[in-house]
Parts: sequence; structure tokens; C-alpha cells
Amino acid sequence: MRIISVAVALFTLIEMLAAAPLTTAERVQFKSGKVYVAQNGGLKEAREEVALPFDILVQTNGAFTVKSGKPRQLQDGEMLDRNGMLLRPDGTIQPVMDHVTMKRNRMVVVKDGVVSDVKGRIKLGDGSTVSSDGYLTSPRGTVRKVLDGELFRLEGGNLPVRDTVTMQDGRVMVQKDGSTLAVGRNSTIMMNDGTKVFSDGTIIRFDGSKSKLREGETLVIEGVRTRPR
Repeated sequence: MRIISVAVALFTLIEMLAAAPLTTAERVQFKSGKVYVAQNGGLKEAREEVALPFDILVQTNGAFTVKSGKPRQLQDGEMLDRNGMLLRPDGTIQPVMDHVTMKRNRMVVVKDGVVSDVKGRIKLGDGSTVSSDGYLTSPRGTVRKVLDGELFRLEGGNLPVRDTVTMQDGRVMVQKDGSTLAVGRNSTIMMNDGTKVFSDGTIIRFDGSKSKLREGETLVIEGVRTRPR
């Protein structure tokens, strides 16, 4: 009887370990109906749930939740990383956590991926407030204008802003300050981190290093620098 009890306990423990979500993934990608995990420099199909920081849980069918919120579905080619940033094949990038941001001079709140206008004032978890006309008031009473592209978690605190540069059908597209722009022919765009982007896909970093985008490639770089409160 004791041997049977030990065997049952061992089997239960094995089941629990097998069912535990993977917590070491650098990012996940949804492709052709499957979730792939980037881990230790390699890419493999996910056989169990994947847990990312910010209470993000990704199922093997591509559905994911944030803090037990409403389920959302990853679309083909989308990637979700450990910073909670969702990168789409078109080069656009945004956090999946609930947040408030200024987008094209419009203050919006995003909950479970649904975007709506800020109405009146929203109080964040750290005591700051954000107003519909785009002003942030700190807990100390300091008031300043929110920059285009800045991100604030509803729980309080800034989220790191990321911009992107991508090559699509021979055109160079950038996401900067929350907006997507095409780099005009024979033109350049200066990104927030000092990176210079040319219409032929040439990239010159602030440190002088040079590279060139390939078709379908996306480069993720630092976005607008948030100001201290």
C-alpha cells in the first residue's frame, strides 16, 4: 500500500512539473498556428504554456492573457517578448499591458488591447494623474506635457518606449513617437536615439556603425526618452 502511495505521489509530481508553464523564454512567436519559443539562442515549438513577466501567460494555441484579463489571440508572425512588447510583421510595436499613451496628440488608454480616449482624468497606481488634454501631474504636484509616444502603466510608472525600422516591399517604414511613417525617396529620418534611417534601408547608428535592412527585417531601437517625474 505504501509503495502504491509513493508511486501515486511521484506520478502527481511529474504531472505538475509537466504542466508548469515555461518561464525562461526570451520571446514567443506565433507562426502557422503554432507558438515558438526563443530560448538560449535557439527556437523551438512550445509544448506547454509560456509565462512572461508582467503576468503574461501564452497558451500553445497563441491565445494570451495579461493579469488574468480578457484573452487575446496572437496573429501570424507576431512576436511577444519579455518586456511585454508585441512586435507585428509590419514593424509596429506596442506593449500588451494596460497603459496610457499620447498618440498623435491624442491621449488614449489601452485595456486588454482595446483603445479608447481618455475622458477627464485617470489616476495611476503611483498617485500620478493623466488628463485628457495630455498633461501628467506627479504625486508631488509637478505638471508637464506628455510627449508623443510616452507610455505609462495603469499601475503607475513609465514603460520603456521602443521604435522600429522595417523594410516592407522595398519601402522603409519607421514607427516613431507612436506614429508609422514611410521614409520618402532620397530622404532620411532621424530617430530618437540618434539613428539615421535612409530610404534605401541604410542605417547609421549614433556611434557611427552602419548596416542595411533586408526585405522583411525589423530593427527595434530605443524610443522617446521619458522625463523624470
